[in-house]
Amino acid sequence: MAEEYRIAWIVYVAGTAVLLLAGWWFMRGWSWSWLRRALLVVLAAALLIPARSGVPETPATPVLPLFVYQALFEEEGATPEVTANLVFATGGALALLAAIGLGSLFLRHRREKRRQFEEDPYFNDQ
Repeated sequence: MAEEYRIAWIVYVAGTAVLLLAGWWFMRGWSWSWLRRALLVVLAAALLIPARSGVPETPATPVLPLFVYQALFEEEGATPEVTANLVFATGGALALLAAIGLGSLFLRHRREKRRQFEEDPYFNDQ
């Protein structure tokens, strides 16, 4: 990757990090913390996952800005490769969050049942 692309990526990643931190800061008072985390992780995935265009030997570009550029300024719209990258990046982030959320719900349920059993040894869920 050429030096100017490295500098551009550094600036882009730093700007995205500042944007995500600002989003976290303004949403920190939300009572639904899982929704805040979901929005920020999906936004981070959409903004930071690199996509390669169909042309060989081109540097990777961020997928969401590339999708918006192609949708607005190219005659045929966004290419299928870029659209698939965007869908899989955000879908993968949502799937990861769903797995983490289900795991945390399961562990919380087990802790609650264990606490109930420790308080009352005759507690039977059946």
